[in-house]
Amino acid sequence: MGIQQQRESKENLMYTNKIFSIIFISVIITNVLGVAIIKGTESNSAINNSTTQDSVTLIYNDIDALSFPRIISIVTVMNELGFSISNLDENNFEVREDGVRELPIKVELINGGEIGINVALVIDCSGSMMGQPITDAKNAASTFVGLMQGNDQSAVVSFSHQPHTNHTFSDDINALKAAISTIDAAGGTAIFDALIHAVYLMNANMKNRAIILLTDGADKDSYYSYQQALNTLISHEVRTFTIGLGLNQNSPEENILKNLANQTGGLYFYSPTSSDLEAIYRAIYKLLHSQYRVTYTTHNPAKDGTLRHVRIDVFVDSQTSSDTASYRAPYESDPVIPDNPDFEVVPNPFTPNDDGFNDWTEFRRGEGIPQNWIISIMDRSGRFIKRLSKGEKIWAGKNESGQTVLPGTYLYIVYDGKQAIHRGLIQLIR
Repeated sequence: MGIQQQRESKENLMYTNKIFSIIFISVIITNVLGVAIIKGTESNSAINNSTTQDSVTLIYNDIDALSFPRIISIVTVMNELGFSISNLDENNFEVREDGVRELPIKVELINGGEIGINVALVIDCSGSMMGQPITDAKNAASTFVGLMQGNDQSAVVSFSHQPHTNHTFSDDINALKAAISTIDAAGGTAIFDALIHAVYLMNANMKNRAIILLTDGADKDSYYSYQQALNTLISHEVRTFTIGLGLNQNSPEENILKNLANQTGGLYFYSPTSSDLEAIYRAIYKLLHSQYRVTYTTHNPAKDGTLRHVRIDVFVDSQTSSDTASYRAPYESDPVIPDNPDFEVVPNPFTPNDDGFNDWTEFRRGEGIPQNWIISIMDRSGRFIKRLSKGEKIWAGKNESGQTVLPGTYLYIVYDGKQAIHRGLIQLIR
């Protein structure tokens, strides 16, 4: 199941401001424990077992309302270095839905592969990466893939002057490693095109979506702009972890990587040399897999189809942080006509990829359907995507903000005034 969040505003992404610090990774690896250790500091393991923090950040990863009125949220809590904080319980969290505090709540620490991650490894293979840098980058990416377990999946995208899919999302570790091994360094740098390319390898049903972007330079060859890439990541709710290999501190290219991570709920890592990459990939994997499941039963069990806004606060010693997400309650109305011969959706499935063939789907009514219909399009979790009104009959696979949605199955409901008179499914593919 994909992330079931409806952000109220891009302002809700401000929770990442506290994690804007550069993480300098100069590491050694403890092979037995697989733990990255930062020189001059405590080990990751020691930090995880401590609740004394200089700052704390909560990231809302996922919200699940499929078992309504039981609501399940997945959050990450980390310190200023980006390490996850463990040993937290119900006393460290507060949950409010539409301003009402929810009690009781249940808090569980999740480790390992119980909750799968879907991560696109986006690797710079431009000419400047030739030699040891690309060798170390491939080894680090293979290490990440080798750590996969449970429901984890990865995809591999390499880029020089344009992006290339080395492997689509898969849990086949050997196949992914083989794909990584074929990457060679040559050509220019198209970072923004590669990010958008990676997003569209994902689908709406994937949970815990993330991108790990590695680059050693500035974008010189992308067709798409930085802002277009950022908007795509935000609208599709894909956290982006960026790694700057040997970049000049506070240079324009490094600041772009910081901003990409900051605005999408990820982290920026500075890698002084390519020998540091493996430890960074290990640290990111551990962070993605150290999460809390927060469960409660909503105070409002009405199946009214409304959008509910949830805020979770975490309290660690004297520090606090919060983040928000939204879900849509299921809707029960008058009996819905399950199959109406007077209504068609053509073509279904459709492929909105701008190739001039089946780029949109059309809703066609018969005599039994009023002309002034209202159609609501939602994803399978009930999250609102698009509304067609006053007889509008074309859907081009975009949401209310004009952003193209991910491939997947979508629900449509046709209303005559307030009464639902027909519903069905649409398949969007690429």
